[in-house]
Amino acid sequence: MASSQAKLENIPLDKIETSEQNVRDLKDAQKDLDSLKGSMDRRGLIHPIVVFPKGNMFEIVVGQRRYLAARELGWKTIPALVFEPMEIQEGKIISALENLQRKPLSFTDECEMAEFLYDHFGQDHKRVEKELGISRIRVITLLRRRMVPKAVSEMVDKKELSRKDALGAVTAAYPNENKIVEVAKSLRKLTKPERSRLVQIAAEQPESTPSEWVENAKKPTKAVEYRIILLNKYATSLEKAATDRGEDAEETARIAIIDWLESKGYA
Repeated sequence: MASSQAKLENIPLDKIETSEQNVRDLKDAQKDLDSLKGSMDRRGLIHPIVVFPKGNMFEIVVGQRRYLAARELGWKTIPALVFEPMEIQEGKIISALENLQRKPLSFTDECEMAEFLYDHFGQDHKRVEKELGISRIRVITLLRRRMVPKAVSEMVDKKELSRKDALGAVTAAYPNENKIVEVAKSLRKLTKPERSRLVQIAAEQPESTPSEWVENAKKPTKAVEYRIILLNKYATSLEKAATDRGEDAEETARIAIIDWLESKGYA
């Protein structure tokens, strides 16, 4: 995080511009502003935005939606914490952390942010875990598009393996490339429920071999099955998220529940 102390100032809105360091893209930031505008109109701004000076202007790194809401409300100034300019990766970490703690980023934004850090830290997924404070499985879910070995990509190109199963192999066995390839070959011979179980078993037993994962995946499941009823708007959102992630809706829901349980300390 930033090493220098921030100053709290009221910054004129016409002196503020959005920053390339902000992880959330502008189109996404403009969605669903009405509830935020209503809250800010009634209570004012509870959390200041975060900006860096740039010439005679200021760039937003955190608080883009609050800035947009203030602009639509006709505010002339907005409370802001002013930091000294920092390196771009540090700015992205601050932006991502705050956004993840408040309104969740789109999956595409999360992936781009994680990939940015993954490249910056020399493809060290553990460093990304540490900087963002998220679980290993979450990091792999965000980065797995980048983690598919060439041999597995070739299977997909030859239509010997689906894209979904290629990503499943990465989720199961990363960072061991040989294991990923072995899992990919095994997935082609399993039923859909067995493929799903293999990925789950691999996450729970990372030290086991792919052949052990396959053997256990073929055994009757000991998992508990729940039936969840969703309103249409949530079902539609789930389908959209699953499409964006290259998964079926059931898998996306399962991962979301696990992520929530882990983030809240229940698992």
